[in-house]
Amino acid sequence: MAAPATMTENETPEPRMTIVSPSGLRRFRPAHLSGLAILPLAMSLAACSLDNPDAFAPSCPTVEVPGAAADQVAFTGPSHDIGHLASRTSVTRVTGQCRAGKGRPASVVADISLGLDVTRGPGAGRTLQVPYFVAVVYGDEIKNKKQFVETVQFPANVTQMLTHTRIVPITLPVSKRVTIDGYRLEVGLQLTKEQLEYNQTHLIAPSFHHM
Repeated sequence: MAAPATMTENETPEPRMTIVSPSGLRRFRPAHLSGLAILPLAMSLAACSLDNPDAFAPSCPTVEVPGAAADQVAFTGPSHDIGHLASRTSVTRVTGQCRAGKGRPASVVADISLGLDVTRGPGAGRTLQVPYFVAVVYGDEIKNKKQFVETVQFPANVTQMLTHTRIVPITLPVSKRVTIDGYRLEVGLQLTKEQLEYNQTHLIAPSFHHM
């Protein structure tokens, strides 16, 4: 049996590739995204051998952004008035690429990053902390989930920024019985109970398209 999926932050990732982009930023229904990377050697991926992981770039797992976790709206108090808005963050896209892991047991490393549209409201300072998560699912079982925090620093007199998180490498063990096609990655913004309820009540469904 393959070892549990692991996530590290000290590996050197390869260049990123833009994979998907939503046509709308407001959403609450689950949205299904394409596989993490479609590489020029896609037609040759079937020839990639676990005994020779450097022969071809490996295929990638499916990536999903649960619709309710694609937006985060924070207020300074119980009022949802615009004057009490602290911040609003939306996932605009997921970028990434897969590569063969080094050493044994065999593995595939998925390097992913979230594109973010961040707005600070009247109740926020120039530095915002944006929490997000990456979950590794195999079949119907969550194998691993980790939370991260991205720090967004606004220049003076700027209230909206398009940015992206740092690249997060995710190691996915593979074998003859545990294949990369069995994995699924779920990524999104880490919400409080109140933020989730706000999304379900106020936001409209998204429409995603492939890049």
